[in-house]
Amino acid sequence: DLETIYNLLIQAEQTKVTIVGHTDNTGSDAVNTPLSKNRAQSVADYLIRKGIPATRVQLVDGKGSSDPIASNSTNFGRSKNRRVQITLLQ
Repeated sequence: DLETIYNLLIQAEQTKVTIVGHTDNTGSDAVNTPLSKNRAQSVADYLIRKGIPATRVQLVDGKGSSDPIASNSTNFGRSKNRRVQITLLQ
């Protein structure tokens, strides 16, 4: 939940983040890679609009469908693969 991440970042004022978007394997890499990056950028933009300094966002990237966490052979698995991962850094 983005609001939870935002609240954590407010409390831990020195913590930085990386934000990486992912997609399922539906579509080509030419579509999925920019889509995943746009997803990650949307999350970064949200946090920055809420007041988190842009300097705390260390990386915004998109991996497309290259790093699935579930099988792409089912609707459920594909929905799990369409995600944004936020990593908190010290």
